[in-house]
Amino acid sequence: MKAHRIEVFWVILLPLSFLWALATFLRRKIFDSKLAYTSPLTIICVGNIHSGGSGKTPLVRLLAEKLKTFSPVILSRGYRGKLSAVGTQVDLKSQHGASLYGDEPWMLAQQTGKPVFVGKNRLLLIKEIERLIPNGLVLMDDGFQRLSVKKTLSLICINSDKSPDDNFCLPFGELREPLSAIAKSDGVVLTPGTKTEGVSLWKQILSHQFPQTPFFEAQLDLEGFYQGGQSITLSHSEKIASFCGIAAPGRFVDLLKSNLPLSSHLKSFPDHYNYRAQDVEWILSQGQKQKAC
Repeated sequence: MKAHRIEVFWVILLPLSFLWALATFLRRKIFDSKLAYTSPLTIICVGNIHSGGSGKTPLVRLLAEKLKTFSPVILSRGYRGKLSAVGTQVDLKSQHGASLYGDEPWMLAQQTGKPVFVGKNRLLLIKEIERLIPNGLVLMDDGFQRLSVKKTLSLICINSDKSPDDNFCLPFGELREPLSAIAKSDGVVLTPGTKTEGVSLWKQILSHQFPQTPFFEAQLDLEGFYQGGQSITLSHSEKIASFCGIAAPGRFVDLLKSNLPLSSHLKSFPDHYNYRAQDVEWILSQGQKQKAC
C-alpha cells in the first residue's frame, strides 16, 4: 500500500513539476523580451529560487542601512497583510501593523525607519513610488519571479542547506523556477545553514555551471539580546528558553546554542505564525518549568 502511494505521488507530481518548469521558463522569456516595465528608478531586487526562507529580508535590511544616502524605499508583497491586496505604504503609527502590512514589512519599517510599501501588484507600487519619492532607490524584498518590472540589479539568496541535487520545481521539489534562472541574476548570496558542507557544494555548482555570475558568502551575526526595546547582557551560564516562527529555524537554534550553551529550544512555530493567547501562555509555562530566563 505504501509503495503504491509513492508511485502515485511520483506519477502525479513529477509531470506537474515539469509543466511548472516549462511555464516559468516561457514566462520569463516573454516578459524579458516585451512586457516588462522600465522604471526611471534604480531597483535592486533581493529574491530566491527556492520556496521557504533564504535570508532575503535580513539582506534587504542590511542594504537599506548601507545605502541610506541614496534614499532607499523598501517594497514588499506584504505576505498575510490585510492591506496587501490593495497596496499601501506602511504607517508606523498603526496599532496593528503586523496584521495590516505583514510581519516582515512591519519589522523592516521599524528597524530601518525607511519608507516601506506593501502590495501584490509591484508595478502599480513602483509607479506610486516614482510619484511620491522620485529620487528614491527601490529595494524589492522578494520578487525575482515578479517580471512585470525590470530590475537594475537582481540578487538571489540561497540557503546553503538546500541540496543542489534537489533541482525539481514545485510541486515535486522546492524550486520556484529551474536552476538555470540563476544566470538571469546579477549575483548569488549563499546564506549559512546547519550543514557545514552546504556552502562548499554550492560554490562548486555556481563556479562550474554559472561562471559569469558572481557569488558571495554571508555570515550570521548575533546583534545582541533585548528585553522590550532595551539591550541586555547575558552570560554563557544563563539558561534561556527560546521559540521562533521563521522558515529556517535550525539556523536560529544553532546560533543561540553557540552563544548560550545552556539554552533550550521549546518549539519552532510555522513561518509567519499568528500567535494566539494560548501559545503565549504555553511558552511562559514551559519557560517557568525549565527555570529559564
